Order: sequence, then structure tokens, then C-alpha cells
Amino acid sequence: MTKTLHHRACHLCEAICGLTIETTEVDGDLRITSIKGDAQDTFSRGHICPKAVALQDIQNDPDRLRQPMLRVGSEWQPVEWEDAFNLVAERLAGIQARHGQNAVAVYQGNPSVHNYGLMTHSNYFLGLLKTRNRFSATSVDQLPHHLTSHLMYGHGLLLPIPDIDHTDFMLILGGNPLASNGSIMTVPDVEKRLKAIQARGGKARAAAKRRRWPISICSCVPVAMRRCCSGCSTPCSPKA
Repeated sequence: MTKTLHHRACHLCEAICGLTIETTEVDGDLRITSIKGDAQDTFSRGHICPKAVALQDIQNDPDRLRQPMLRVGSEWQPVEWEDAFNLVAERLAGIQARHGQNAVAVYQGNPSVHNYGLMTHSNYFLGLLKTRNRFSATSVDQLPHHLTSHLMYGHGLLLPIPDIDHTDFMLILGGNPLASNGSIMTVPDVEKRLKAIQARGGKARAAAKRRRWPISICSCVPVAMRRCCSGCSTPCSPKA
């Protein structure tokens, strides 16, 4: 039996928390036996959420699909990758030829923006489809953030990033950082960072419906302020 420790990063959200993954090999069978937060990661500082822990269950699941499956009648049959790609290309082209380009819709999950292959090549494929029906984790999660940034700062990716580790006042509007890990803020272990504001004498205030988010601290659309030399409060600066 051989155990190996790997240092990796979780790709399931933009926080990109550091992980330590232990694998165990027994008679040629390699399995993940432990996933923990990496305490040496200077950004996430050992934080880990349930999604990252569950990666082990996905990897080791005996029912995990390891090759394409084709439905034939009421049965599913394994097929080769090349045959699967050819079938998909043929069917997509046929659907658009009969019903128009917008008859095909695209949905891209959140990890797709943390994958080099998809980041560098998916736009070419999607561009050839020429469909207006494109949806993603962004369109169901933080698209209002991008619209606001576009209207205020001129570009949808000029997103204000709250200086949560140095601010002395944080106003939080209608969200839940304990569930989203501070979506768009990119702050691993957001709970400890919010508590640290109070520990250093600052204040954190939340405005949210209690019946919807029955927790003490909520955040997804935060406004962090720091006192400037004149004594006023100014919002944090936009960050590309």
C-alpha cells in the first residue's frame, strides 16, 4: 500500500481554495482517501467547504461515467469517444438546419471558467453554433453584478472587490456568504474574515430577510468602506 500527498486547488468556484489530497494505491488500484484544506495556502489558509470534500465521493463513485453512453431504445450502451463526437456534431447540425441556429441552447457550468481547455477552446465551438441562447452559472448567479459594473465603470468585469481584511465597516445587502463563500468577492473562509472585522473594532451590518436567510451574517453584494484622511467614508476601488 502506497500513500501520496498532493497539493492542489479546488476549481469549483472563484475562491480556488488550496487542498491537500491523499491518495492510496493498493495492488494497482488508486483511490482518494482524504481531502482537506491546505493550511499552508496563504490565500485560503486551510479553509474547505463541503463541495471540495465531496470531490472524493465523485471520484470514487462506482457508478461514475468514464466513457460516453448512447441510449438505444430503453437501454444505455457505451460508445467510443470519436463516435460520440461525430453523433453530437451530426445531430446539432441537423437540428439547426431544420429549426434555425437558435434552436440549440448552451449552458456552461461554473467550473468551466477554471478549465484551461474550455477557456481557450469553447468560444470557437460556441461561435460556430451562432446561437443567442447561451446560459451559464453567471446568468443564474451574478449577472446583475456584471450589468452594474458595466453601467458604472464601463466594463462588466470591472468588479468592485471589498477590502474585507482591512475595512472597518462592511454593509451587506441580501445575500449569504456562508453558502456562497462570498461570491465574486473571492474570499475563502469568509466567516472568519467577517468576524475579524469585529475583532479589530470594526462593524459588519447585514440587510436580509430573516425568513429567507436565518443566519446572523449574510453577504453576496457587500459594500466595504474605509475611512480616508478627511474622516469621510469612501467605497472600495474597482478591480479588474
